[in-house]
Amino acid sequence: MATRRFVMILAGAVLLSVILLIPNMDPRKPASSGGSSHDANTGPVANELDEEPTESIVVTVSMSPDQFAFLEEANERFRFKYPNIEVELLNIESKEEAYAAWKQDLMLGASSDIMLMDSGWVREFAVMGLLEPVDSVNAANTLSDQPAKLLAPLRWNSYLWGIPFDADPSILVWNKAMLAEQNLSDPPKDWTSFLQLADRLSASGNEGALLYLPGDFSGTAAWLDAWSSGDQRGAAALILNEESANRLEKTASLTIPSMAVNKRLLGTEMDNQRLLASVVSWSEYKGLSQSEQDKLLIDKLKLRNLWLGSRSFVVSANTDRAEAAFSWIKEMTSVTEQERNYERLGKLPAKNSIYEIGGYSGSTAQYPPTWWLPLLNEEPVGEPPAPNWHKEWRRWEASWQLYTSGAADIAGFIQSVTASSSSKQ
Repeated sequence: MATRRFVMILAGAVLLSVILLIPNMDPRKPASSGGSSHDANTGPVANELDEEPTESIVVTVSMSPDQFAFLEEANERFRFKYPNIEVELLNIESKEEAYAAWKQDLMLGASSDIMLMDSGWVREFAVMGLLEPVDSVNAANTLSDQPAKLLAPLRWNSYLWGIPFDADPSILVWNKAMLAEQNLSDPPKDWTSFLQLADRLSASGNEGALLYLPGDFSGTAAWLDAWSSGDQRGAAALILNEESANRLEKTASLTIPSMAVNKRLLGTEMDNQRLLASVVSWSEYKGLSQSEQDKLLIDKLKLRNLWLGSRSFVVSANTDRAEAAFSWIKEMTSVTEQERNYERLGKLPAKNSIYEIGGYSGSTAQYPPTWWLPLLNEEPVGEPPAPNWHKEWRRWEASWQLYTSGAADIAGFIQSVTASSSSKQ
């Protein structure tokens, strides 16, 4: 009997050993594939169970193909740093088509998570309740590094609704050689001085046009704004008063058609055409060779409304991936990416620190001139554009195109814009 009990105990021990050697006896658990070499008792392999879930965001911009290609390069750097965030980049080249698409999609609740839009539109979209405020991600130290003039159009109802990305303001440049002929080292300081200079040049044999303005209305707006007094300055008051209307009529008589000038050789062309002044964007000026830039004098005293033409990132109020969206924006607006953008595309960065770095480095190709810094932050900052600003601006541009195409004269342009704007007041 004892022998039999010993045999049963021995058999039970052997069976228990076999069971312990066979993994996954629980039928509710899947069997091992046999491909893993790690010990089950040591816990899961890194990234096997603890890997962060992947989030997907959609970003829509409106820019030229070469700018978009550069943004794609920046996005690849982001993907390397944030492998758990997938970003789909979309580009609507036409600015007006982008505006219409964004408004429609946002109202339907089916928009992209992030949009890069004209800063002048942001307040309109915010008033309609279509955007997510960005104050929570724009800490005090971040705000201090963003130019005040670029933040101004993004504020409404005590909140900030966008994060500045870049700016490309129009600048007024003068022909150094023609100023020197009149014994001038600086541009005329006011409108009366300009008219006197124009009269002297005409009397000395300079007949015809003295001024080049680009075909779009923004250049003309910058020209008129440069001569306006402080209380009559700004996009909404450009041609709605008699003083500006008179200046515009005089400007029309002195202006050369935009198609007559090659912007890439602007300094030489101004000499050949005997042009006294011109309005160009900052990125166009930066794109000129040094020899061409040396022929021009930038009028730093007449740089106004620097937010015109600037762009900002906004986030849809409907997004459920705000954290991922703000992580992407933070990278795209970082000092490193802003430096790359300026060197490649020439648009002014939206980081004060980059201008300060440039003051020490002396590299004009990589950093913007330090004299931009006080202009981008000077007081008064000014009021943001009204929510209907884009509608008014489109009307002005359409009327201006009729004038530049020869379908209307300058008096007709002034009358149509003044009448249409007055009817809305």
